Amino acid sequence: MDYVGKINRELKYRKGRGPKVLDLFAGCGGMALGFEAAGFRTYGYELNKDCCDSYNQNLAGQCINMELSPNTDYLADAKVIVGGPPCQPFSVGGLQRGLCDSRDGFPAFVAAVEKVKP
Repeated sequence: MDYVGKINRELKYRKGRGPKVLDLFAGCGGMALGFEAAGFRTYGYELNKDCCDSYNQNLAGQCINMELSPNTDYLADAKVIVGGPPCQPFSVGGLQRGLCDSRDGFPAFVAAVEKVKP
């Protein structure tokens, strides 16, 4: 079987009865796709509306369109947290402003782990 055929067969949604997964900075759901294929239930949080719409259109999980902060409240009983906080504050292309850059998502991600305690 060709690679694309194998990927399409393997990454099919399996009815999620497994643990809940918080997918922070979810984008269009790339990480969630793998978790859903493994039977997890995903809940995404994403600032970009178009990405969130794509997540909701193509995945079984729900994506909430919102900006994350250290004060955001999350699904309390999630067992797994995944995410891709924006890297622009730390990259050459993003001017390397680090913690002084308003796009720094690491404080929100760390706060989510502290609150939810997966």
